[in-house]
Amino acid sequence: MMSSTRNERSVTVGGRLADGDRTVIRRGEEVVAVVTSLTGLAWPQRTALLLGTMLVLWGLADFARSETPLGVLHVVTGLVIGAAAVRTRVARLVATLMGVVFLIVFAFGVGEAGSAMDAGIVGNVVHLLVGFASVAVAESCAWCEQQARRAGSR
Repeated sequence: MMSSTRNERSVTVGGRLADGDRTVIRRGEEVVAVVTSLTGLAWPQRTALLLGTMLVLWGLADFARSETPLGVLHVVTGLVIGAAAVRTRVARLVATLMGVVFLIVFAFGVGEAGSAMDAGIVGNVVHLLVGFASVAVAESCAWCEQQARRAGSR
């Protein structure tokens, strides 16, 4: 650990995680944050991060095409899913909720042609696929949590 004066943050870089590096940021004796590399994330967490990035980009494209309601939906849900990728338990909960949201958006898009949630044939199919992908991420996070519990109980 680096020596620190009253106003400086000391940064401790330490240890190895299961499959990646971590950086522990401390202020005095208090741990402020633990930063993990992408290789330290479980594969469902990396998938959630990728899904979140894809949704944000899709939302920006919606804004460029003046489809504001869909743009807001995609950007907000993309940011939420991406931020939730930090922990498997949080990613599981958020992915479950986002799966339900996108399946409902799909239903409204197909059921009410011309409404704010109608993204056209391709967009509606992508909403369906994102809904199923979100549920798959949630299930995969649950599986990873079970594997970690089993490994910890040995």
